[in-house]
Parts: sequence; C-alpha cells; structure tokens
Amino acid sequence: MSVIAESWVWRITGRAGRLLLLGALAFWWGAYVLPHLVSLAFPTLLPPWNTTLGRLNASNEGTIANSVSAATLAGVTLLVVATAVINHRRSAGWMAVGGWAAIALTTAAVTFEELAEFKKYGPVAVVGHAERLGLPWPVLVSPLVVAFVLVMWVFIRQGPGAREARAPLTLGITCWVFALLHEAIDPWVFYGRARAVGLVLEETLEFSGTLLIGLSAALVVQGGRPPPYRLFGDQSRTSIVGSVAAVVLLGGLAVAFLFRPPLVEALAPYTRAEAFGVSLQRHEALVQELRMPATPLHSVRLRLANCDPGGPSGTVAVRFTTLDAPDRLLSRGSIQVPAGDCPRWRDIELLPPLTVAEGTKLALQVAADIESGSELRIGATKGDRYPDGRLWINGTLAWPDQNLEFVAYGAPEPTRAKLAAMVDLAATDWRWLLLAADVFIALTLITVIPVRLADAALSPGRRMNVT
Repeated sequence: MSVIAESWVWRITGRAGRLLLLGALAFWWGAYVLPHLVSLAFPTLLPPWNTTLGRLNASNEGTIANSVSAATLAGVTLLVVATAVINHRRSAGWMAVGGWAAIALTTAAVTFEELAEFKKYGPVAVVGHAERLGLPWPVLVSPLVVAFVLVMWVFIRQGPGAREARAPLTLGITCWVFALLHEAIDPWVFYGRARAVGLVLEETLEFSGTLLIGLSAALVVQGGRPPPYRLFGDQSRTSIVGSVAAVVLLGGLAVAFLFRPPLVEALAPYTRAEAFGVSLQRHEALVQELRMPATPLHSVRLRLANCDPGGPSGTVAVRFTTLDAPDRLLSRGSIQVPAGDCPRWRDIELLPPLTVAEGTKLALQVAADIESGSELRIGATKGDRYPDGRLWINGTLAWPDQNLEFVAYGAPEPTRAKLAAMVDLAATDWRWLLLAADVFIALTLITVIPVRLADAALSPGRRMNVT
C-alpha cells in the first residue's frame, strides 16, 4: 500500500469516520433499539408488528436494519483488511498481520451470513444441521468460537499494532461472544413479548462489537499520531455508573412485567440424545399426567413439526382436565402448524388460565387435527425427565421413562405468585442466577457502549485537529 493510499485510509478513519460512527449510533439506537423498547412497553401506542417495526427487524434478511448491519460489517471488513495490509507494510510482525487477517475473515463471514442467510442455506447450512440435532446453532459452532477467542487472546496480548486498540478490540470480541450466547439461550428463556428483548440484545451486541472492532482498526491505522478516539477517557466512570443504574431500573421493570417463570418442565438435554418424536394422525392424541404447581399456568410450550412442504397445515390442540374427571375441561388452547414447519418450539396460550389447587393430578391432552393420511409430530423425551406423571400415546401407556417434552409457564404480570416462583427458581437452579448475571452484563454493555462511542467520536473535534 502506497504512502498516499495509507494517508487516505487515515483520513477516512478520522473526520469521515467520526461522522459515519455518529450516524450508525443515531440510527441503531434511535431507530432500532428505542422503537422496539417503546413497543414492548406500550404495545397499543406502537404495535410490534406494524409496517415500520417490521422493516426495522434486524433479524430478518432484507430489512432496513439488517441492511445497515450488513453494510457496517462490510465497511469494517474493508477497514480491517486495510489495517492488516498497513501492518504488513510497516513490518509489524506476523502476529499483528495474521491477527487482523483472522478478524477480516471473521467479519467477512459474518457479513455474508447477514446478506445471504449463510447459516440456513449456505454451503455449511449450520442451522439445518443444528435443527436435525435439536441444538441451537451457536452450540454447534462453539468449537470454532472457542478457537477464535483463543487466537484473539494471544493476538491482543502480543499487541494488535497500537496500545490504544486493545481495549475496544477486547470489548468488541466480548460483545460478539455474548451475542452468540444469547442466540443459544433464546429458545429456552425469552418467551412471548420478552422475545423482543432477546432479539434486540443479540443484534445490538453484534452491532456494538462490529463498531468496536472497526474503532480498534482505526486506531491502528493512525500509526504514531495522537489517537483521535478515546473510548475510556476521564469521563467514562460517570457514564458507566449511569448506565448500570439505568439497567438495574429498566431491567427490573422488564423482569417484573415480561418474564414468565417456567413452572413445570420435562426437557431433553442439549445433546437431544433422549429426545424423539411421536407421530399423530387425524384425531389421535397424547396424554401427559402432571401435578399442578403452586402457581397458575398461563401457557404451555411444545416441540411440534409438520415437515412435509407439500402437505397440508394442521392444528395442535391442548386440553387440561383432572385424572379423576377426564370429561371436565379446565383449560384449553390451540395453534396452527403450517406445512414445511420442521421441529420447533411453539407456545400455546391457555384460556382460561389453569388455577386449580396445588398438587391436583392433571391430564394434559395433546390432539392433532390434520387431513387424513397426513401426520404431525409431537416432541417427547426418554430418561424420565418428568417423574411425577406418565405418558399415554393413543390410549396406550408408554414406557415408564418416557414423557411429553414440554414446559408450562406462569403469567408475565407481576403477582405474588410470580415472585414466589422466581425465588424458587433462583433457589433450586443455579442456571437462572447465571442467566440473570449474563443478561445484566449484556444490557450494561449495550447501554455503556453507545455513550462511550459517541463521546469518542465527538471528543476529537473539541480537543485536536485530526486532519
């Protein structure tokens, strides 16, 4: 790369880079994060699935937000490639050149995934393989993620080419890892309206990590010049404390009004080794025995499949009765399963909510309604994942260690029963405490990062002339 070309790269990362950074921050947090949070808090004021928010759903390919994310990734990829070339020209060593080259390959792959649905339809088809194994796709690629993190750890310790670049690069990689973690836990934790929180967290962590990686590359391009960006300056402590306080307040409100505690569950492990499917034809049914928990049940989650793309759509109906009086209907719900819909978790709301006495022996009936000759598959599990009840398949008792694979949830509204259920979860399962810590860290990151990036972009104009 010639001296003139390197000078132009430096200029782009200076004044023009600050403008692009401020524009990205304004769009993402002003047009994506804020509207979705407002819609979540006030759905009647801003419906979540109206035309505007539909175009701003960063999880869907082809939307405005997804295009902005992909364009940002592409721009950062070019900048990282230029950084690797500049390091090579400066004889910075194989570690600096190789580290930035590895980051360039990673950002290029993520860009392709954003644009071409690489995970689902690309040559690797990660999502397809993960669905066949019953795993979230980040779990399947976790060995590659661990290898990448180890390479980045060595690279950052040896020196990316500028001392000031270490902090944003480390934080950027951390954001990417947290984004993958949230995508892995999303099917199990973020439910109903709270699912929007999980999507916003995941996409914003990925976007934040991209901006931070681009910032670190820009700092390396500066060479020996005074750094135009100061991510952690003298005023950073105030913004971090304020962000943590905002997360505690808003996060507490989100948990109080959106989180649904799982009250009864029978889940196969992530390996899916104990999971299987039961095929039901028209008017066939499963019956799972269970005991009523202390808290009313408001919904049930089942793993359903109707994989034939040329077949008809079907309906799965659930009914709750008591074992003593199977004809007495206590609660019911149903959901349509379209053709071509391979195994996925479906949430079925119960009307009315189930509010019988604690310990009552219940029967959860799951029936299929589909055209003759077709079938629906209902997820089940071995290993006696729910020892308090037996499974019946079309009137025949299943093996003693077999159960329906299901989760029953309480209400999202803040009630005393919900609080008691949350306390019980925290006391009996350490994973929920770990999850709470993880979400708190993620929320803090996506609150602190835009404040510090905006300050970094505005500070050079007040303190120094970078051109």
